[in-house]
Amino acid sequence: MEMKKKSVSIKDVAKVCNVSVSTVSRVLHKYPNVPPETEKLVMSAVKKLNYIPNTAAQSLIKGSLKNIGVVFTRSAEDALVNPFFADVLRGIGSVTQNKGYYLQLLFYKNAKEEKKETIRLLRSGRLDGVILLVSRVYDDLIYSLIEEHAKFVLSGRVMETMGYKKELYTVNTDNVGDSYKVIQHLIQLGHEKIVFINGPREFVVNEDRYAGYRKAFIENGIDYDPHLEIQTSHSPQSVRESVIAMLKKRKDVTAIFAKDDLKAIAAIQAIKSMGLRVPEDIAVIGFNDYDIASMVEPKLTTVRVPIYEMGKRTADMLINQIEQKESQEKTAIFPTELILRESCGHHLYNRS
Repeated sequence: MEMKKKSVSIKDVAKVCNVSVSTVSRVLHKYPNVPPETEKLVMSAVKKLNYIPNTAAQSLIKGSLKNIGVVFTRSAEDALVNPFFADVLRGIGSVTQNKGYYLQLLFYKNAKEEKKETIRLLRSGRLDGVILLVSRVYDDLIYSLIEEHAKFVLSGRVMETMGYKKELYTVNTDNVGDSYKVIQHLIQLGHEKIVFINGPREFVVNEDRYAGYRKAFIENGIDYDPHLEIQTSHSPQSVRESVIAMLKKRKDVTAIFAKDDLKAIAAIQAIKSMGLRVPEDIAVIGFNDYDIASMVEPKLTTVRVPIYEMGKRTADMLINQIEQKESQEKTAIFPTELILRESCGHHLYNRS
C-alpha cells in the first residue's frame, strides 16, 4: 500500500532557511523591507520543498489575490442593521468593483478574536490588505498590523497615547469639532441641560464626540454635568429604556444629542412614549444624516457626514498601497454640515 506523503508546512520552510515563520510569511506576501538575500533563500526553499499552503498563498507567489478584508469591529447582527456600514460599504464597493478587487467582510464579537483572525487571514495569504471601520482607544490589532508590515487603512483616527512612530493611512471627520458645533447650537437656543447618548467609550469616535460635547460647556462657562451622558449598546430598545430612565430622574433636561441618528430616533420614540413633545419639551439632534432622518416626525436635525465618499477614499488609499502607489495623502479629513430640521426647535423659538 502506498504511503501518503506528508504535506510541507510553513514551519518546514522556516526551519530549512533558519528564519522565523513570520519572515517566510512576509516573503510570500511580498512585504517591503525584506532583504533580497532572505527573499531568495525563502523562495528557493519553497520551490525545493514544493510548499503550497493553499490556493491563496500559491496565487500570492505569482501575484496579488486582489482580496480586501473589511473589519467591522462588531458582530454581523449589530453591523448589518446600521445604515452607516451600508453606506460606507457602497463607497468601498464602488471602487473595488471598478478596480477588480474583491471584498471579504469580517465580523467579530470581541477584540481578541478580531486580532487573531485578521492576522491569520493576512498570514495565510487570503488578504492583500485591510480596511478597519472603527478604532479603539487602545487598539492591539493596529499594533499587530504595523508589526506584520500589513497594508491597511483606518476609518477614524488613533489616539496620541498609543505612540505610533509612523504616520498611518486614515480617513475621518473632525468628531470633536462636529460634536462641539452641535452643543454650541443647542446652547445658543438656550439649552444647558443636554443629555448625550453615546456608545462605549472604548472606541475613539465615541471618546472624541464626548470630548466635543464637554468642551462646548466649558468654553461657554456652563457647569458641565457628567451624569447627563448615557452610554448604551446598539439596541434601540436599550436606548429607549435609558432615555426614559434619564428623563424620569432628571426633570431639568431640555435637549438630547445622540451620537448617531438611530439613537436619536429611539430617543424621540422614548420622549413621545412619556407624553412629551419634540421639540417643544425636548429638543433632539442626531448624527450622520441617514435617509431616515428626513422621514421621521418631526424631521431630525443632524450632522451630515459624507459616508459614501469616505468609503471610496478608504478603498482608493488601500489599493494604492497594494499597488505600491505611495505618492498620496495619508490623512483625509472630510467636512461635515449641521442640517437644521424641526427636531431641535430652531424654527419655533430662540430661548437665548
